[in-house]
Parts: sequence; structure tokens; C-alpha cells
Amino acid sequence: MPVLVVAKAPGSGRSKTRLVPPLSADEAAALHEALLLDTIDACYAQVSDVRLLCATAHDAAVLGALVPGVPRVVQQGDGLADALRLGIADHVERGPVAVVSSDIPGLPEGAIRAGFAALDDGADVVLGPAADGGYWLIAMREARPEPFLDIPWSTPAVLAVTRERCERAGLRVAELCVWRDIDTPVDLEHVARDIESHVAPRTRALLANLAGHISLPPAVILEGSELVSGSPWRSIIRDHLRIDGRSTEYTYLAVPRAVFVAAVTDDGQLLLVRQYRHPVRDWTLEVPAGSVREGESSGEAAARELREETGGVAREWQHLSTFYSSSAHTSLRSDAWLARGVETLGEVVEEDWEDLTLVRMPLAEAVTRARTGAFTEGQTALTILLAAEALQSTGRPG
Repeated sequence: MPVLVVAKAPGSGRSKTRLVPPLSADEAAALHEALLLDTIDACYAQVSDVRLLCATAHDAAVLGALVPGVPRVVQQGDGLADALRLGIADHVERGPVAVVSSDIPGLPEGAIRAGFAALDDGADVVLGPAADGGYWLIAMREARPEPFLDIPWSTPAVLAVTRERCERAGLRVAELCVWRDIDTPVDLEHVARDIESHVAPRTRALLANLAGHISLPPAVILEGSELVSGSPWRSIIRDHLRIDGRSTEYTYLAVPRAVFVAAVTDDGQLLLVRQYRHPVRDWTLEVPAGSVREGESSGEAAARELREETGGVAREWQHLSTFYSSSAHTSLRSDAWLARGVETLGEVVEEDWEDLTLVRMPLAEAVTRARTGAFTEGQTALTILLAAEALQSTGRPG
């Protein structure tokens, strides 16, 4: 009964970047390594067949040096859905398979054995719910694609939509206890507060040294979550919360991470896209933008959106900021990017529902319009202002 631990190689500046700050890039990488090693040990404490499901061949090589005795396999396909689906399919002939996240502080005691026992008792799929709306474990006794179809990855709707996909396919689902992975400062605060209850010695020692950087978590307990409506692009989630002992509900829109690109040519033109936006029943003028696909980095998504919406490629890229668009209503987390030296070399790639018109505007005019409120799309205005500040600091127009 193999257990696959989803693993990326720790590295300063690429590990746990949402924790920087309060942590430094080096501290975040050290935390990533501690979580991974504690999780591997916790898996070996329960089963003998543990393997690393590595993001890339490079990750596999680096992890081979870090944990030389652990077999490694490289993820197949495109994105997390393929990695999980094909990882299970490739190993299920050896018996039931569990896939475990490496972003967690070890495992709940006996969790993997409990998951395999649930499969023996007739469950088709076992899920380990995560406190952020995802899952930290998925186990199956047969390879089935339905739990991975059209899932809004990297949103709080992952678990709820996965449940729905399984129910529609007639798959029996069993669930383990809720566990917490560490992606955000609030996750870090919760785990640091409760660290004595985790069998994770490396993580415990590291968090003890980082105690001065970590605050107390908010007094909010997630008691349950349900999917109201959903699609691969957006889902409506209703969470049942207990805040300071009082029960309440919170309904919000869960959407994947997004990117916004200020694309500047060498002659000082900003590339914009005019398109119809149905929720506001109006045409908007926007910078190239779109969702980050599962398996993409933010920078890769920015380059793809620039290419698809304008036919453009950039000579230089600079990350400007990460921001929430409307944190009271949606989970949307966005990255603003500056693309310098942009040339339009290809054709615009439109989805069936899109009607895009490329607009070139002098950068100085765009900045003036952003400062005076002439852009109705707020994320576009913010991206332009951030880009103008970055360009002014270097004294370069593009």
C-alpha cells in the first residue's frame, strides 16, 4: 500500500512565499524543509512503502540528496489534477494508494492506517479535510478520474467540489480528521499555538526559534463548509464558523489566484484590452489579466496571459505586488507584474465567450487616468500605478 508525498525541493525565495513576511525567505525555506521531513517520517511510522511525488526532475534530484533513501517519481501530465490522478493510477496495482501533502506538520496519529481501513470497509475515496478548504490526503483503491475533474484548485472550494464530483459519480467517500497545512501567516499562527499536539519534532524546534515572529491566531473556528454553487473558475462557499463562542455563517466567492500585467513597449506605450464584462453590464479597459492555472507559477501565468490577450512577449519581468481584490467578498489573491520591452509578435487567443480589442495608450496618459479615477477597473488602476512607481525608480520608460 504505497503512500505518495507530494514534494517540491525547498529553496529560499521559492518556498512558502506567502509567509514572507513575517518570516524571511531563508526561514520560510527552512520551514518547508522541516514540514517535508516531519511528514515523511510520520508516513514511515505508519507504512513501509513511502515515495516522493516530485514536481519536476530537478526537484527529484535535489530531494534525492536531501532524503536519499526515499524513492522518487516525477509528476506526470499538466497540473495538480494530472499529478494526483496519474500518480494514483501508476501505483494502484500495488494496492490502495494514499497521496499526502508535504505542507503539513506531520500527520494525525494513525491517519494513514485509518484511511486504508476505510477503503477496506468499502469506501471508494478517502479525504483528509484541510482547514483552508482543501485536503491534505486523498486515498483510493481504484483509479477513478472523477475526484480530479474541473476542480477549482488553489481555492477554498477544493474539498467541497471534490465531494460533489465523487457524489455525482456514485463514489463512496470517507473523511479523516481536519488537519492544517501551512500556507498563510494565520495557518502558521494556529500550528505554532498547537504545536505540542503535533508529532513533528523539526517543525516544533523551528517554530520555537521563530516564536518572536508569530502572533496569536484569530478566534475563528471553522466548523463546516458547504458548496452552494460551483464551476472550475469560481464557486460560492458557505462556511459555518464559531467566533468567540458564537455560531455564524459566511458566504463568499472562491476563485483561483490571478495575475495583472502592466505591459510597456520600448516606445512608452501601455498595452490594454477592451472587453465586455457581464457582471457590470459594461465594457471595461483593462491590463492583460487572468487566472493562474494549477501547476503554473504566477510569473508563468503572467507571460501566458500577455501572449494570449495581446500576442505579446516581454524582454524583462518584475513582480510588483500581491494584493486581495475584495477580501470581504472573495478569496481572490492577485499578483501585479510589470513587463518591459514588450513586442506584439503573435495572434490574440480568445476564449469562445471573449471579444477582445487591443488598445495602445501612452503610458503617461494611462498613469494620469489611473490617478484621476478614469479607469473603472480598480485592479487595472492599481497595477498601472505600481508599474509607474517601479519605472520611475529606475528612470526607464519601458
